[in-house]
Amino acid sequence: MGAFNTHKVITTDPDYIPAMADKIISHFKEKGYEVDSQVSDTGAYDISVTKGGVFRVVLGLKTALKINIKPYVGKVSFDAGVGIFGQQLIPAVITYFVAWPVILTQIWGIIKQSRLDNIALELAESVVPAATAPALSEPAPVFSFCSNCGTRFSPGMKYCVHCGVKL
Repeated sequence: MGAFNTHKVITTDPDYIPAMADKIISHFKEKGYEVDSQVSDTGAYDISVTKGGVFRVVLGLKTALKINIKPYVGKVSFDAGVGIFGQQLIPAVITYFVAWPVILTQIWGIIKQSRLDNIALELAESVVPAATAPALSEPAPVFSFCSNCGTRFSPGMKYCVHCGVKL
């Protein structure tokens, strides 16, 4: 079951997907998570990030982050979800009825890890170069117009070049 989900479409070249995946994988490995990734023929990445000791595996519970990064024309679809995923049905049922303190601990762990999907999204977006701001051009010269004939004149002129009126 997924507890926290993030979905975003990033407008960028899908060629950035391998770099996004590499950054996410290396970040979570550095933080002590177990990371598994698979690449499909279409270039989509499925990344599983888990953290749980032997005790949690025996009980059938493991906190996990599932990430899917898919390419589209001119954009990338990013989906991530954090939750408790049961590994075995019988140990999970026993845990629910007998070892409820473990469930509370697991829920607390999910609350602490609720930002994992957002962290993964921030990592993916950090690979994409920011849109380049348009270059500032020189300001257009300021002109005024003669109140008598409407001819345009530059600042600093004292008389209209067309009708001779004092400006």
